[in-house]
Amino acid sequence: MLHLYGEKTANAPRTDMDKHSLDLKDSRLTADTAPESALYAVLGTESVTMLAANASGEVLALESWEYAGAGKPFAQIEREVRQMLQEAAVWGLPYGEKHGFLFHPNTTLVPRRLFQHGDLSDYFHLLLPPGAYDYAYEELPEFDAYLVLATEKSQADLFATLFPQTRQRHLAAPLLRHVRERAGIAEHTVFLNLRHQMAQIIVLERQNLLFYNTFRFTTATDLLYYVLLAYDQFRLSPEEAPLTVAGNILRDSELYRALFRFVREVRFAVPPGHFRLPPETEVLPQHCYLDLFCLKKN
Repeated sequence: MLHLYGEKTANAPRTDMDKHSLDLKDSRLTADTAPESALYAVLGTESVTMLAANASGEVLALESWEYAGAGKPFAQIEREVRQMLQEAAVWGLPYGEKHGFLFHPNTTLVPRRLFQHGDLSDYFHLLLPPGAYDYAYEELPEFDAYLVLATEKSQADLFATLFPQTRQRHLAAPLLRHVRERAGIAEHTVFLNLRHQMAQIIVLERQNLLFYNTFRFTTATDLLYYVLLAYDQFRLSPEEAPLTVAGNILRDSELYRALFRFVREVRFAVPPGHFRLPPETEVLPQHCYLDLFCLKKN
């Protein structure tokens, strides 16, 4: 099963990558059928996650590897990531399509009227630790803004090797689009997505983006602090504005209990309907895979 923060995974294979899960591997997914399927993968600074689906949207595989060195510069774990991909059951098949996305905390949203195509590093002045970065951007017309990325050079180079036909795309973009679509006419939306010990927090006023940021946390108390900080920053009441959660969190987890003590209504997110899990398969609730399920449209 997928490793959840605060939980232990019994009998999970242990590697240099620390925690591995193969949540789903349908017997229909083989070297012969893979050309009729697509792989969606997120190369993150804390994990690699993968979803394989056939042309009708049936999910045939879900696999996740969490890095033992999460939080370290990517150059220090790149070798282990490459080795992991060589061993990954889902990765090595001859898919008809491979779609790659990046995940890391070094992003910023720039309003269209302020965006300049020149030196993108200016948007991260004094915000990044020393190192070599590869800068890119993605237009988000729904928000009248640009998402600017500063990807560690080693992570960007590996992404280019794995997905040579793909421009740099960050997981934040499809996630933001999905949250906006689900927001509808709600006065405020507060959304939390967890990727192991990384938290993505989004705040919308109706469908207008007020806030997006990523935080690394260690304890449930840390996570609670960042969530309540978002409420406080926009003068929202945890008694009135619900919190929608997705990713590595279950109802009986320490993280959920901590949030529920201070937020009156904690909801589990509903994924988009692009992909369908086999009904007879015992996997985690669909909100645990929401960020992967958001990738279909891109």
